[in-house]
Amino acid sequence: MVTLDDIRRSALALPETEEATHFRLPSFKVRGRPFAGVEKGEATAVFSVTEEEAAAAVAADPAVFEEVWRTAGTRIFVGLRADLAKVTGERVAELVEHAWRNKAPKRVVAAYDAR
Repeated sequence: MVTLDDIRRSALALPETEEATHFRLPSFKVRGRPFAGVEKGEATAVFSVTEEEAAAAVAADPAVFEEVWRTAGTRIFVGLRADLAKVTGERVAELVEHAWRNKAPKRVVAAYDAR
């Protein structure tokens, strides 16, 4: 099972990432923009990947992944929920990086890619 520590290790390895809280739960931000976080009970995590990536993940493995939408008035895409008991550590590390790339400023991503 993937744990918060696994997510933390992947997230904090990326530039300009900080650990914070979001609704009193552990989350990770790049320049103040949340890109990953665990949900209550730490059995699931949400990653701020693109809508297309989320749809592909759900289509490939609906027992592990679920799209997350906010429905207060207008339906707004939030990210991808992963069941941490069913997903691999390698896949979570990929999701963390993809979510970080989705939320990080372009210059930060370019500097990371140029290393």
